[in-house]
Amino acid sequence: MVKSSPLPNGSIVLRPRRRRLAGAGFLFLLMLLLIGGTVAFAGVGFFAPTCLAMAQEQALGLLHGGVASTNEQLFVDGCVLLEGASAPQTVTRTRRTVVFRDGAVLEVTFSGKPAPTNVGCP
Repeated sequence: MVKSSPLPNGSIVLRPRRRRLAGAGFLFLLMLLLIGGTVAFAGVGFFAPTCLAMAQEQALGLLHGGVASTNEQLFVDGCVLLEGASAPQTVTRTRRTVVFRDGAVLEVTFSGKPAPTNVGCP
């Protein structure tokens, strides 16, 4: 809003003060937190996919009325012979089964890296 007041030599224009950019700073901080959270969530998914699956299960539980039960099984799936390895390598699998309260079921299988074993391969 512009105000003018009469003076003996003419009129002078008074301009309102500018507002500070406090809102822009808050939005910038909020965007940095959002981007940081996204990068951290992606890092968890890359380095620890089982932990990411648990977070996703809880998020899906919001849509399906909650998580009724979870079951996790770890077993040796197979035995492989790799080049340069003196012993056979076992491959482990982790199977997570989640039952939601509305009857939906989510099953996720994770494969582990081959690890040395002393068990003979068939």
